[in-house]
Amino acid sequence: MDERLPQFLHRPVQILWFDSQEFIVVMSVIFVAVIVGGIIGWALIGALLLFIPWKRTKPRGFIPHLAWRWGLARFRNYPGPTQTRFFE
Repeated sequence: MDERLPQFLHRPVQILWFDSQEFIVVMSVIFVAVIVGGIIGWALIGALLLFIPWKRTKPRGFIPHLAWRWGLARFRNYPGPTQTRFFE
């Protein structure tokens, strides 16, 4: 029984030129920009063009942890973002 592993286990999923987290942000911003339109829509696209290079300087998994820090997401068996003391 021969089992093979992929060559690159550490490589993220890439869609077009973006990793999966960036792709979700890009599609969401473009969707909202098309709906809103006008100057605000173009401002969202401009903010996206600034956000992507900044995000690429951060480690993988940065966006879910950013959502956790803002209180938008919860991790299972993980303390809340305002927890400062830990008792084992």
